[in-house]
Amino acid sequence: MSSKKKSLVSVATLRLHEPEDLITFRVSVLSQLLARVVESSVSQALGLSSRQWRVLVMLNRLGPATSGQVALATRLDHSQVSRASYELVDKGLMAMDNDQADRRRQRLSVTEAGVAVLRQGIVGSQARQSRLRARLSDADYEVFGRVMDALSDEAQKMLADARDPNATER
Repeated sequence: MSSKKKSLVSVATLRLHEPEDLITFRVSVLSQLLARVVESSVSQALGLSSRQWRVLVMLNRLGPATSGQVALATRLDHSQVSRASYELVDKGLMAMDNDQADRRRQRLSVTEAGVAVLRQGIVGSQARQSRLRARLSDADYEVFGRVMDALSDEAQKMLADARDPNATER
């Protein structure tokens, strides 16, 4: 049990709190909006969930990989990657074989049918990217990339701190 006293804000401060000004709130809202855009697009065009699409696209990028490697690359939980992988195997878009180096692990790969779905789906992905990218000037897009990198880096540090509360202050 921690001996730290928990800090509390006053009721007056609480009433003035505007979550819409928080970076976490704004990014989360945008993430949910974009996830719904992708979900709608890939479910209508390809019959896939956005999670399945994300796994398939990243596996194509990685080449044959373990579900752990895909989870790391997609930032999805291992259980989400595992579930999506089994669903994609059932659809014939992905193959799952024993890893020759470690028989306990499964090696995932995209099938020919998966490549065909990717070829079709990337068209929609590129269209979404073009439409979103058109809203930003070149300078804004460059700044956006730097901001996303900086916030992603800090979020990783925050996660590490949460896992080890005794870690030294940065």
